[in-house]
Amino acid sequence: MKFIDNIRERYKKRNKLFLSLDALFTLLTFYFALQILFVIIPVLSEPSQSSDSTPLLLAWMTLSLGLTYLVRVVEMLVTEKRNYLAMTSVAAIIVLGIATLEFYWLV
Repeated sequence: MKFIDNIRERYKKRNKLFLSLDALFTLLTFYFALQILFVIIPVLSEPSQSSDSTPLLLAWMTLSLGLTYLVRVVEMLVTEKRNYLAMTSVAAIIVLGIATLEFYWLV
C-alpha cells in the first residue's frame, strides 16, 4: 500500500500535462523495446531471416526516451523544482544526440 500511496502523492504534485507527456513517451519507449524483442527473437532462432526494421525501431525508441527526459527537464524549469536538473539535462542531450546519430545513419 505504501507504493500506491507514493504514486498518488506524486500524481497530486505533478502538472497533469507534463505527467501525461511523460507517461506517453515512457509507454512509447516500452512499446518500441518490446517490438525490438519480437523482431529479434525469430531472427536469433533462424539466422536466414533478416531484420531490416530493427535499426529504425531502435532509433524511435531512443528518440522517445530522449523526449521523456526532455519533458522532465522542461517540467523542472517551469515548476522551478531544480532537483537533479543538470544531470537530467545532460542525460536528455546525450540520448537525443544518440537518436540523431541513429536517424542520420539510417539515411
